[in-house]
Amino acid sequence: YFSISALCHASLLEEAFSKGVQILSMLGEDLPQIRTHDEKIGHLNETTSKLSCLSDDELLTYKMMSDPSKIMAMKFLWRLQVSLLMGKPSFIPHVTLKMIHMSLAHGMSAMSAIGIVYFGSIL
Repeated sequence: YFSISALCHASLLEEAFSKGVQILSMLGEDLPQIRTHDEKIGHLNETTSKLSCLSDDELLTYKMMSDPSKIMAMKFLWRLQVSLLMGKPSFIPHVTLKMIHMSLAHGMSAMSAIGIVYFGSIL
C-alpha cells in the first residue's frame, strides 16, 4: 500500500497502477475486463440495478466487510482511483465497479463510500 502511495506522490502513475493491479491479483481480486463502450454501459446498468434494489436504510445498515484481505483490496482499489485520475481516467469505471461489487458481495468498508461516490459521478 505504501509503495503505491509513494509511486503516486512521485508522479509514477503508470507504475503505481501496474503494481496495484499485481497486488490485487495476489489478493485474489482482478479488475473487470471491459473492452467496449457497450460493455461499460452494460456493467453500469447491471450495477445500478443491483443498487436500486436496496433502500437507503438497507445500505446504511449493510453488513460490514470483515475479511482482512478484502479490506486491503479495497484500500488498494481506492489508491488506484487516485493514480487513475491523473494517468488513466478511462480505467476509473473498472476500479469503481470492482469496489461496488466487492462491497455488495463482502460487506461495506470505509472505502465503499468512496466507490459509491465515484459510481455516482460516472452516472
